[in-house]
Amino acid sequence: MNQCLYCYTPIRTKASWAAFFGLEAETLLCETCRSNLERLVPPLCGKCGRSLSKLDEKFYEDGICRDCTRWEENVQWQGILTRNRSVYQYNPFLKEVTAQFKYRGDYALGAVFASQLLVSFGSEFKGSLLVPIPLSKQRLYERGFNQADVLCQFIGNSVPALHRTNHEEKQSKRNRADRINRKENPFAVVSHFQKQIESVHITLVDDIYTTGSTVRYAAKALLDCGAQSVSSLTVARG
Repeated sequence: MNQCLYCYTPIRTKASWAAFFGLEAETLLCETCRSNLERLVPPLCGKCGRSLSKLDEKFYEDGICRDCTRWEENVQWQGILTRNRSVYQYNPFLKEVTAQFKYRGDYALGAVFASQLLVSFGSEFKGSLLVPIPLSKQRLYERGFNQADVLCQFIGNSVPALHRTNHEEKQSKRNRADRINRKENPFAVVSHFQKQIESVHITLVDDIYTTGSTVRYAAKALLDCGAQSVSSLTVARG
């Protein structure tokens, strides 16, 4: 009998020939935990992928939310990120799941997101080059793994084309203005991957899209080194 990867409740599955021959996808979360995952469904912001259904109409126009409009109005950031797509809303339950996965070292929990990430990549970004958002050396030492690397493994082959140029405090501790108005780009392209990213479409992978600053700074570093376009795929939209 399997256990839920998050709450460890036993999962009872119905006996079938498909299950016997391993043709059914393994159930990784119990029914209660699955019901707490909030899928993002249209209408979505055409840029960042946030749900527009619960957003007051005054906060979006022509299918684009006000946050993205402000990004695009800034000459420095116009067209830097083609689009972001996320699978789930970053609700309290997913916040706890993410914390257990990322901060408490529950590496296996990443598999919960595998199938939906693969579907989203295939429908939105098929054929593009996967690049994980990197951690600083200090953060990687603290956690033992990079969650973006783990997520990439469920989608396909990826290229570690970026590295962090400095160690920063956790993004969750920075306000929107601090995230956006950094003096220097915290990302740079790894020199021996530069040829590999030239003139190609790239999909950045990370766990959460919040303000969009992380993926935009990463996208800018890639575009400055010759990438044709950069989008992003994340588990959750904050």
